[in-house]
Amino acid sequence: MRKIVSLFLVCCMTLTLFLGCTKRNEVENPYRIAVITMMQGGEFWGTLKNGARNARSETGTVLEFLAPINESDYEGQITCVQQAIDQKFDAMVLSPSHTTYLSPIVEKAQSKGIKIVLADTNLETSRGDFSITADYHQIGVEMAEHAFSLFNEEDPIKALVIGSLPNSTSMTKMVEGLVLAFGNRSNAQIGYATYSFTDESIAKKITKTTLEQDPKVNVVFALEENTAHGVVNALPQGKDFKIIAFGTTQYEVQLLEQEVIDALVVVNTFNMGYRSVKAAIDLLNGRKPIEKMIDHALVTKDTMFSEQNQRLLFQTLE
Repeated sequence: MRKIVSLFLVCCMTLTLFLGCTKRNEVENPYRIAVITMMQGGEFWGTLKNGARNARSETGTVLEFLAPINESDYEGQITCVQQAIDQKFDAMVLSPSHTTYLSPIVEKAQSKGIKIVLADTNLETSRGDFSITADYHQIGVEMAEHAFSLFNEEDPIKALVIGSLPNSTSMTKMVEGLVLAFGNRSNAQIGYATYSFTDESIAKKITKTTLEQDPKVNVVFALEENTAHGVVNALPQGKDFKIIAFGTTQYEVQLLEQEVIDALVVVNTFNMGYRSVKAAIDLLNGRKPIEKMIDHALVTKDTMFSEQNQRLLFQTLE
């Protein structure tokens, strides 16, 4: 009799677990994830999207890519998030272009049960459901320290910093790292810090005007790929400038090999896109994603041909 009762209880428990924990069939009913970047173009975002596509091919997840044309179009990015809400996506991978403007719409998406993975940049008041980024503060410190290594200890250093999107966490943290490192060196100063909104022509104009007004500037930090192009095209011939740039465009890699650019900072954006989609799927399945910073490297001509740096410089593109 005891055996019959025990068997009955086991059967009841098994049935309860089965009915209460039915797992979604991701083959017949795949998750739908919106990947919302800051802008449509740009090699940085293109590589991130290719990483996301790689995750899609492994899982069968349905992805849709949304973005405004220009990364300074904050309202356009908010519209993209609203579109994903209206279309009832299961999750979003979002790279917010402003630390505060997107918080209300992100909170609205979360209230609808949509999982939010913040990729590359964060929000001031929310981390979404998960965040995947690089250590941009450390990147800023490493850029400054490499610049210092290009001068003698007694040489005065005056830097021009040109970035983009002053209200994105990645940019502000890089600048904070630079400022911290410069503050620890008595004969080094950042004379200017300004932003070009990924416009090559604006970066070129800022660089040219600054160098005409202050000939003591001898190092330039270009914190975005199009900005780097503008900086290089503005430099006068015959004067020795040190350039530390961010990005992996073919033009930048070529300039690094020609020693026009002294160092390139490279973030593994392919891995960022891949891990962001996988993290969204983990969240949807009730699993905790792995917490780990995205890898980066400061690459010089001497180190650019190492196997590790070659993988970073030439990340998989379609």
